[in-house]
Order: sequence, then structure tokens, then C-alpha cells
Amino acid sequence: MSNSYVRKTDNPNMGWSDERRAKYSAQCKEARKNGTWHKQSKKAVGLAISNGKKEAVKRKNRSEGQKRRHREASAKEIQRILATPSPEVTVDDQANIKRVQVANQETLDPLNVDVANAVVDLFDLIEDHLGVRPEYDDFLNDAVEDKLARCKEALCH
Repeated sequence: MSNSYVRKTDNPNMGWSDERRAKYSAQCKEARKNGTWHKQSKKAVGLAISNGKKEAVKRKNRSEGQKRRHREASAKEIQRILATPSPEVTVDDQANIKRVQVANQETLDPLNVDVANAVVDLFDLIEDHLGVRPEYDDFLNDAVEDKLARCKEALCH
């Protein structure tokens, strides 16, 4: 402690003396009458805390309710989409699919475009002779499986 400190009470517990407490209480009462008191009573503080907690619970419940309603709405939308039958593919749709496939092929490098064109030509030939057009994914999966089977056979023997 510095030497300039002057103790304001003789109480060994460093609490307020009865005189000082009474003086401060009178000062607070006067300020309350004037309307200049800025502190709240214990009851007012407790009430403010309680009201704040109530408002927080209301916000939380509102937020949870909104989340639940959004979940239910999106689940209903998914059910509605799944319940609607998909339309049949028309000739116009097939033309659009062909146009998209050509656009996708243009983004490939030239070697892959040549391979993709060769596969499409092969599918056209198969369709002309057999009347059935193979699926592109099935064709590629079968080709990859055959290649892997040949590799396994070559490595095992």
C-alpha cells in the first residue's frame, strides 16, 4: 500500500461503518425521490433477469419452430416431387439430349472426342442391325470389366 492511503473505517473486516452505510442509504433514497438514481433494487434486477430469460426462451422456441416448419415443408415438397410421375421422353427431348451430348463432347480433348464419336457411330450401327441401342454407361462398364479381367488373367498366369 502507498503511504497516502487513508482508511475510511475502523472495522477490521474492511466493511462499511454503520454511519457510512446510513449516510449512503439516505443519499440513495434522496436520489430515488429525485429520479436520478441509476441503480435498480434487488427485486428490479431479479425481475429484469427473469424477463430477459423469458424473452430468450421465446426467441429460441420461435427459432426451433421455424426450423421444424422448414423441415416439414421441404419433406412435403420432396414427397410431392416423388409422387408426381415423370413424363415420357419425346422426340424433342431426344434431340435435346443429343445436342447436350455433342456440347459435352466439344469440351473434351480431341482424342476423346474421336473415341466418343467412334462409340456413337458403333451404337448407331448396332441399332441399325439389331434394333436395340446399347446404354453408354453399361457399354463402358462392360468394357472396363473385360479389360480388368484380361489384366488379372495375364498377371495370375
